[in-house]
Amino acid sequence: MHILFVESYPHVMYGQQRTLLYLLEVACQEGHTVQVLSTERGVFADHVESMGQSVICCGYPERLSQYGGAIYRYGFRDKLLTQWQAFSYIKTLRDFLLNQEEHIDIVFCNDMRGLLTMGVAARLCGIPAVIWDKLDKPHGVLDWFQLPIADLNIIISDAVLKKYPAWQKRWYKRKIHKIHDGCAKLDGSGGDVRKYWGIEPSDVLLTMVGSITPRKGQDRLLRILPELITSCPNIKVLLVGEADDTATKYCQTLPNIDHPSVIRTGYIDNIAPIMSSIDVLLLLSRQEGLGLVAVEAMSAGKPVVGTRTGGIPEVVIDGETGLLVEGGDDAALLEALTTLCHDPRLRERMGQAGRVRAETHFDRHRQHRRVVELMCSLVESR
Repeated sequence: MHILFVESYPHVMYGQQRTLLYLLEVACQEGHTVQVLSTERGVFADHVESMGQSVICCGYPERLSQYGGAIYRYGFRDKLLTQWQAFSYIKTLRDFLLNQEEHIDIVFCNDMRGLLTMGVAARLCGIPAVIWDKLDKPHGVLDWFQLPIADLNIIISDAVLKKYPAWQKRWYKRKIHKIHDGCAKLDGSGGDVRKYWGIEPSDVLLTMVGSITPRKGQDRLLRILPELITSCPNIKVLLVGEADDTATKYCQTLPNIDHPSVIRTGYIDNIAPIMSSIDVLLLLSRQEGLGLVAVEAMSAGKPVVGTRTGGIPEVVIDGETGLLVEGGDDAALLEALTTLCHDPRLRERMGQAGRVRAETHFDRHRQHRRVVELMCSLVESR
């Protein structure tokens, strides 16, 4: 099978992009021929090329190249111009598909942007289009187009399913398949990481990993920090990630961000040493399709404190592999963290249960192979 993988956010390397890299790796291991197309050069293309694969770039026209929700804020005239550029771009992509020396059997779109552009072009060429939907955040009216366009619509959690129109979920039921994302087993010592950041062995290290944005909810931890430190003086907070241009104001208004117990690392590509170093991972998102970082923490044998949001409850078992709280309940979050900070045996027990759950339900190779197998079945049935 010849698969074309499409990434529309190649300028960052977050969970979505890492998932595509893993899927690309599994497809190659299974003996399939692959191509990768992205909308521009960037860190994603660098990673693909480090795997020995080439990247084809097909840049967006000006109005489609906006990120951070800018397109949704366009006025009427700008929206018309955007639609015209989108039609022209889809034609360019269609011509690209038709002019390939080796026939492409299937197109995998890693996000909604890719499906609405390359996915449409593929359908015009009679090539099936696939998406592995990882977002529970609604796109408004655009969500009405996803199921009709995709030949195979894989969802990462039940939370993603909620954004589709009810009648479409019934009409296109056979297109929808749920496959959780997965990760490789994370092992190794994290002592050097703690030493590098000046974290003592007696410190309890709470960590949040992800882009610094309102969606990820770093403010929920930081606003209770003074009370938490009063209860647990040996707390340290590690914030791993950076803000994009759309979250500058959010970063500037984060409470207690300059507290001496808070360490900001910026973006870190390899988080395995981080996960091996921490005591508790926090995933306090306001929206979260699944929360791959929670799976990674569990794989490293660490407990997770998360919000009852999106797909997080499908990963974290409350009271067994971690603790779940309501997003806006500061008192419940403070109680959960205080409990774990004062009870190392509970942290150890939950961490071990999380490791077993990650290995049983979220093995990366097994989950990604299931995605490839679904694509093979789709191609063979046509």
